[in-house]
Amino acid sequence: MELRLIDPNGYTVPDTTQTVTDDTADKVREHLLTEIAPQHAAQWADFGYDPRNYRVA
Repeated sequence: MELRLIDPNGYTVPDTTQTVTDDTADKVREHLLTEIAPQHAAQWADFGYDPRNYRVA
């Protein structure tokens, strides 16, 4: 299965697509939302990006 972080505008955040197993999916999902989303949102804060508006697909 593949997981990717999706920004508030519906685009995949670069370099966040990861192939995972059922055993690692929850851990990767948590990492993307708690570590990567805040970093990416901080870079785009001037445009109103908020890490709470990201999702993993």
